[in-house]
Amino acid sequence: MWVIPFFLSTGGALFLGAILYRKRSENPIFGSLALVLLVLAWIQGLNGIIGVFPESLLMGRRSILFGEFVFPVALGYVTSTFLEHFSPTAIQKTRSKFLLIGWGAIILSLWLFVFPESVMQLTVNGEIVFPRVVGWIMWGFILFALVIGLSQLEQILRLARDPLRFQMKFVVIGLGGLAGISIAQASQLLLLPVWSQANAWVGGVAACLSLTMIAWGLARWRLHDLSQKVQVSHQALYTSLTFLCVGGYLILVGIVAEVIKETGWEIGEALGALLLFVAGMVLVVVIVSRAARAELQRFVSRHFFRTKYDYRQKWLDVTDTFSACDDSQQIWDRYLEWLVRTFGAPRVTIWKRFDVDGQFHQIRTVNSEDPPPAIVESHAFIQFMLVYTEPFEIDAAGETRKGLTEFFQQTEAHICVPLVTSEGNLLGFCTLSRELHDRSYDHDDFDLLRAITHHVTMLLVQFQLLEERNVTAKWEAVHKFSGFYLHDLKNLASSLSMVVQNAEQYGHDPEFQASAMRTVKTTSQRMMDLMAKLANQSKGLDAKNERNIQQVDINVLIHETLESLNGAGCRPSFQEGSGMPLLPLQVEPIKQVLLNVILNARQAMDANGAIDISTHVDGHDLKVEIVDSGPGIPIDRLENLFQPFTSSKKTGLGVGLFQCKQMIEDNHGKIHIESQEGHGAKVILTFPAGAADR
Repeated sequence: MWVIPFFLSTGGALFLGAILYRKRSENPIFGSLALVLLVLAWIQGLNGIIGVFPESLLMGRRSILFGEFVFPVALGYVTSTFLEHFSPTAIQKTRSKFLLIGWGAIILSLWLFVFPESVMQLTVNGEIVFPRVVGWIMWGFILFALVIGLSQLEQILRLARDPLRFQMKFVVIGLGGLAGISIAQASQLLLLPVWSQANAWVGGVAACLSLTMIAWGLARWRLHDLSQKVQVSHQALYTSLTFLCVGGYLILVGIVAEVIKETGWEIGEALGALLLFVAGMVLVVVIVSRAARAELQRFVSRHFFRTKYDYRQKWLDVTDTFSACDDSQQIWDRYLEWLVRTFGAPRVTIWKRFDVDGQFHQIRTVNSEDPPPAIVESHAFIQFMLVYTEPFEIDAAGETRKGLTEFFQQTEAHICVPLVTSEGNLLGFCTLSRELHDRSYDHDDFDLLRAITHHVTMLLVQFQLLEERNVTAKWEAVHKFSGFYLHDLKNLASSLSMVVQNAEQYGHDPEFQASAMRTVKTTSQRMMDLMAKLANQSKGLDAKNERNIQQVDINVLIHETLESLNGAGCRPSFQEGSGMPLLPLQVEPIKQVLLNVILNARQAMDANGAIDISTHVDGHDLKVEIVDSGPGIPIDRLENLFQPFTSSKKTGLGVGLFQCKQMIEDNHGKIHIESQEGHGAKVILTFPAGAADR
């Protein structure tokens, strides 16, 4: 009776370990689990041998102690393998901890084999005792290592999300049970350093229960895979049920006819024959009935078949997930949560196109390191998504993946899901790595991703339209209020003109007066132009007045803007491009854009900063690049940089860059801003120059 738990746990551990060792190529976790089970079989098997052969008690107990040194190391190997799949940030700390534990186990094992008498002794009463100090060292180390291992198992359950938690929880709980009973025994031996056969028997029973838990968890993994792969065809089940129903019906009719014959009625035999005839007619009518066949097929589909997902429940889950969203940022957050909750991918990333630079940036991620570099819109991989528009495996992208090595290394992308609107605009995309245990995605996964992504795309478009309406409403309010301030602005402009006249008459420094007067006159003229523009907008006039368009040399326009600069701050350097074509532009709006960008760059830097302006022709486009050496723009601000009424300045209105974008687009140009935090910013103004006069 004493040795039964030992040999049961030993046989179970060896059996499971052999299976996992053969399957280790399918999943690296299986190999590490096989090692733990081998150590467990070593400990429990030696306990059983000691029970059968008491004369080998001392030697057997020393060998068992060696196995108890190795067990925490094997447990650490398992936790490291688990964490490697879904928490790459925690794996380095875990490995360093168990590396120290491994060295401690090696040192104590050498001590055990070189000086065995100093570790444990056999008394005259047949008991094994541990010297007090040595026992404290040995069992204290085992207790400390097992507590760390148990904490790592708890971290695995805490970090894992469904369905990963559903798949691995019983295996992790079983391992925790093995660690827990070992902790209890080590604590007892730390207090009373005398080995007890009864405690070993309790450990054997606990090992049997933990092995049962581990075996059940492993069976759920395999049975889940089998249930997804094995399926009876719809037609085979329909035909089988048809035969069963017809056969049962005929047997029932035959029994009733036989009962009628046995009644002894004179017409009993005739009634039985009539019953068989009527039953046959009814059967033929039902078999050839389209409605009956459809009802049977519906019954089969409803009660015998199921898809991988309960779509009704999934749709309720989706509506609950997105119902409380107030803006597009919350939609991205909920979308990521839903992907992580639904699929077993250890790594999930979401990418969004930024209007500010026309590139795709990683905005949400799970279990990933620093974000990979942004992907330009013209990349072949992005163009492939615009054409394909459906969820696809990365291998289907073929040669379009070139140049994205860092992207695929960090995301481990296996599935890509584009978010394409009905107009063909790519809002962004998400990537999913392979599921845990390399389980492949099937058609049910792709159907679910297609449906939910379409829903998310529609929600994003709706919120985008809502944000545009809110912006329009705010601008209408600004235009209404601007009319009330026109009179005061005109008075200010008149006063400024009088100051200019007085300065010209009574100034003492002619050079300063000349420079100041040019600046004041330019400012005064711009205030008057602004008032005229506000007046036209408040009256509902069209701001895009074609009569203001002139053929402009962009180099001359930049020089005039730089001459109007005054005040503290670095002086921009300008490198003129040669052969610049004349552009049809509205002069004052473009000057205002240049001035706004330069002043923003000045405010972002100290006096030692640098602003470099250059112009050049790139194919059919003329480009103006303004580069500063400031601190750069954080990615969270870069995402919404062109949205109005959002400003990082305490006194800012948040309309400057929005107006700049509108002015550039009114002149058929584009504005892009490229920036990385800590590395300055680059503003690129692009105008079509193909049809311009050189």
